[in-house]
Amino acid sequence: MLVIGDVRAITPDGVKSCSILVEDDLIAGIGSPGVDGGARTRRIDAAGRLAVPGFIDLHLHGAMGLDVMEADPQGIERLSGILGSWGVTAYCPTTVAAPPDRLARVVATVAEAARRSAEPGWPGARVLGCHVEGPYLSPGRRGAQPGSCLRLPGLEELERLRLAAGDGLRIFTLAPELPGAPAAIRWLAARGIIPAAGHTDAGQEETTAAIAAGLTHATHVFNAMRPFHHRDPGVLGVILDRDEVLAEVIADGRHVQPAAVRILCRAKGITRVAAVSDLTPLAGCPPGEYDLYGERVVLTTESAFMKQTGLPAGSLVPLHGAFRNLRKWGFSPEEAVRLTSTNAAVQMGLGGCKGALRPGMDADLAVLDDDGEVFLTLAKGRIIHGPAHPSTAP
Repeated sequence: MLVIGDVRAITPDGVKSCSILVEDDLIAGIGSPGVDGGARTRRIDAAGRLAVPGFIDLHLHGAMGLDVMEADPQGIERLSGILGSWGVTAYCPTTVAAPPDRLARVVATVAEAARRSAEPGWPGARVLGCHVEGPYLSPGRRGAQPGSCLRLPGLEELERLRLAAGDGLRIFTLAPELPGAPAAIRWLAARGIIPAAGHTDAGQEETTAAIAAGLTHATHVFNAMRPFHHRDPGVLGVILDRDEVLAEVIADGRHVQPAAVRILCRAKGITRVAAVSDLTPLAGCPPGEYDLYGERVVLTTESAFMKQTGLPAGSLVPLHGAFRNLRKWGFSPEEAVRLTSTNAAVQMGLGGCKGALRPGMDADLAVLDDDGEVFLTLAKGRIIHGPAHPSTAP
């Protein structure tokens, strides 16, 4: 047994000063701060730090020079370890638009990583499966997506991707207004793959029809999306209005201003929004100019943007930074946990085992310093970052 002692845990019943007892891969109990668990128990003193459910990131493309599109199994394994050091315990590696053969290789690699990450010994955050972002996107709302790889939805390609990934396809972002999109949405929903609206210029009727076909997710709301107008609500208006749709939001303070994040959560309700990082592979790299997906990208200490257009080219803020931002923007600890963990777990069908600190749940958690940095991360009861982890132990 492992005891994380003297911790302030954000639980479904509020913030508690307690100890968290971990046995095998589950939270065995939440007890008084001084519980030691007996002679055969390992204890980590959290010294009053804050414990939260492990962050769950449904949308990221890479970090520290590691790119999901490289289809490199070792690269995804290293990426999982990096994310563990940032408090992330589960995530969906996310693609960009690519030629059919390359995209099939990527989803197959991510699916294999998802299988391996469920086994003992995986060194970091669990891979939940692939988020395919593109290639069925609006050319006018493509953002940093490679324009030469955009195409119309096709059921034959979807079937090839499904065969390549098995059950490893989890979220699929497309523009609902494209010819063939309604059929693709029905196809995805029928196979348990979450259809998502993103990089879209869809109107109100097209989005409403997409929801009727099975759309239940919206990719980085506000960004690369037709804006709201009071006489023409469009895709954004429907997303704000319909409870069926979970809305992603990039909570880095640059892609979406804090007031807009608060408005989104008031309109949707705190249970229907999930913070995502949308991390670029350049996150954590030195400032400079880089080639990324055929575009010249300028990287500063605070942002990444396309040199030609000035548009954002992904975020640099992992979810522990998003959690810190949300608290600064006025969200309660419980609300920030919902946005960075609980709601994503529910959307992925994992609400019964992840996304909350309570007995019987998976022992996926992060312990944060007062400045929001990550002191300790556990995934399924294994220490993947912290003072007792092999990479940081003396």
